[in-house]
Amino acid sequence: MSAAEEKWIYGINAVREALPAGRVSRVLLAKESRAHGVAELADAAKAAGTRIDYAPQAKLNALCGTREHQGVAAAISPVSYASLNQVLEACPRTGRLLVLDQVQHPKNLGLLIRTATGAGAAGVLLCARGAALLDDTVLRASAGTVLRMPVVACKNLPQALRTVREAGFWLYALDARGDMDVFEMPWPERHALVVGNETKGIRPGVRKVCDAGVRIGLDNGLDSLNVAVAAGIALFQARAASETRASSRNAS
Repeated sequence: MSAAEEKWIYGINAVREALPAGRVSRVLLAKESRAHGVAELADAAKAAGTRIDYAPQAKLNALCGTREHQGVAAAISPVSYASLNQVLEACPRTGRLLVLDQVQHPKNLGLLIRTATGAGAAGVLLCARGAALLDDTVLRASAGTVLRMPVVACKNLPQALRTVREAGFWLYALDARGDMDVFEMPWPERHALVVGNETKGIRPGVRKVCDAGVRIGLDNGLDSLNVAVAAGIALFQARAASETRASSRNAS
């Protein structure tokens, strides 16, 4: 792959996240950089068998299109999509999925993928049409986690959700009018959280496939949250419920 064809990510955290995925072909470090964490990152790259090059700060500025790279950049292989069957087959018995119905903004998509990764989700499903797809902006917003989170681009999201249900998942739509509060409901071991478009929410055809709606109660007159914030609250609450249930089972 030539330098013109290479895709670059930058920043210590983003490159550190990308290394374990095996998608980094080389790491470029600024000769002048003294940023905290660069030496540890170089050690991690060496341990992974990744090539390391050194270059003037000006070259990193030009490659990254910014000076905010902390003296670190990495060339990566193109981001690819997983198949739904791959994700379902690899998903553990207590797995959870995040499903995105026409999320439009790439930065929101990146934040959602990073949040799902932190919450232990087994995969992210998104719409192949009418929504943000994986690109450099998503990659940067996810701080590299998109390289290790399986993402499925679904041509027909309602049909994909039916397949997910057949694999033993309960489907919950995150909706301000949902019947159950995310902090009170008994999250089942296998479930998928469905969140909608930033302004229009979940489409009726997608909502119809879901088993139930869940909501986040808001105070002080608020009627909604940023989609990534709302999904994060629900995902981590679902994980906490799952961990509590596992602890109780082990104690009995």
